[in-house]
Amino acid sequence: MKFLRVRLLSFILDLCLWAYLLYGGFTLHYLNTRWRPWRPEEKFVAPELSPLGWALVVLGILEVVLFTRAFGPSLGQRIFGVRLVGEGGGKPSFSQRWLYFFASHLALFLLWFDPERPFYERVSRLRLAPLPEPGTEGPGPRWYFTTHGLSAFLFLGLTLALGWRLTEIDLRSFVGKASKSLRIWRGLINPDFRYLFVPDPRIKLSFIDGLVQSLYMALLATIAGTAVAFPLSFLGARNIAARGPIGWLVYSLTRGFFNVFRAVESTYWAAIFAIWVGFGPFAGSMALFIHTIAALGKLFSEQVEHIDPGPVEAVTATGANLLQVVRYAVVPQVIPQFLAFTIYRWDINLRMATVVALVGGGGIGRLIFEYKDDLQWQLVGGVIILFMITVWIMDYVSGWVRERIV
Repeated sequence: MKFLRVRLLSFILDLCLWAYLLYGGFTLHYLNTRWRPWRPEEKFVAPELSPLGWALVVLGILEVVLFTRAFGPSLGQRIFGVRLVGEGGGKPSFSQRWLYFFASHLALFLLWFDPERPFYERVSRLRLAPLPEPGTEGPGPRWYFTTHGLSAFLFLGLTLALGWRLTEIDLRSFVGKASKSLRIWRGLINPDFRYLFVPDPRIKLSFIDGLVQSLYMALLATIAGTAVAFPLSFLGARNIAARGPIGWLVYSLTRGFFNVFRAVESTYWAAIFAIWVGFGPFAGSMALFIHTIAALGKLFSEQVEHIDPGPVEAVTATGANLLQVVRYAVVPQVIPQFLAFTIYRWDINLRMATVVALVGGGGIGRLIFEYKDDLQWQLVGGVIILFMITVWIMDYVSGWVRERIV
């Protein structure tokens, strides 16, 4: 059943690839044409085709997929490490590939599929085999003479072209309007530290006050988040929690929690807590706390899943229960990595503490956004330089500590 799975998954991958290339090419053409039958602000649209037209499009995609698989290996086959070979393992002939191509159509219509040897493979006297190990065969054709190489080139080229167009990159504006940013750069390289220790009368916060707030926001969020993520990580580790139906349910729910709460950025959590508890560092700390639980929980659980199973089996053989196995066989293996991740997370939280201020999270980021809104770039430069020095020191210290822990 191994090759049945490979055939199915590689076919789906090839189908998605050529559907993407077709629709991506249409989208790129639509975005670059001057006359648009749809609204110009739309980026992704579907062509207006009749049912017959859509049927022809789907049929065309299937034809290309079957052709590349017959004269491949296709990109999907290459990714899954298989290719077509003859009866004796030799290279298929040109006529065999054409027979394979036409017979695969008949197999689709007949829905006749043998997992061991499909109809189209038997007719063409070809079979699916693993790709040879590198160096075991002579030099193959250049990549641009292979179907998988050309498919990968088209995929990469189209993706880059679409990305360039959709992100609206304009190098002429970047170069031609550079003079508009000179005022900002002059302010940043001539920083103003007048409020380094003395609070700004308008904001009622000095640079040091804001920096200390951000440091403690990051520290408290990291400590509290680690305390919650530590026990949850064992529930989110497949080799520990996924034992029986209830264990799989707990594992799935815990991993789902990590993925969902990690996917929501800290700024959104800060906006929620700013409305909930009011603007200030408390809202920012809560936002960092929630995101830290999810991020560290995922990292911790993955570390637990990659432990050496030997100590676990030895402790289990003594009759120990699950908690004892975790205590004596798992925790000693993961504590150094957990500490390293925690220190690194504090580093990340300090940087994120400046961003959550955008939505009312408090800390030194509040100074940056207040001065930026007032176009006081010299004061912005002072805050940024102070923060850069702090981050540089923390990077050095945390790196030094992680080297000695791991």
